[in-house]
Amino acid sequence: MANKNELVSFLDRRVFDPILRASPDQYGAADRQKLQDVQESTRSEKERFRHYRSADDVKNNYLSDLNSSTAKRINKELEDLGLPRLPDVKDEFLKLAGQ
Repeated sequence: MANKNELVSFLDRRVFDPILRASPDQYGAADRQKLQDVQESTRSEKERFRHYRSADDVKNNYLSDLNSSTAKRINKELEDLGLPRLPDVKDEFLKLAGQ
């Protein structure tokens, strides 16, 4: 099983950082606000994952985030923008987490 830092780094590399690096210039005016919203949400989510105490906390909260109503809304917006989502890496994440 990966440790906490390995799990967080995986999520940073595969999901959070690509969202945060997305440029508003890639999108039309209508999608720029959507991008700004998902980037704000991603910043706080990335920070939240960094503060979990253990790999189990990271894994449990990742799984919880897959089904939350907020996550479903954000995931729809990310999909519309062509950006990665937490569910996109579920199999790889769970394998890394030792499940």
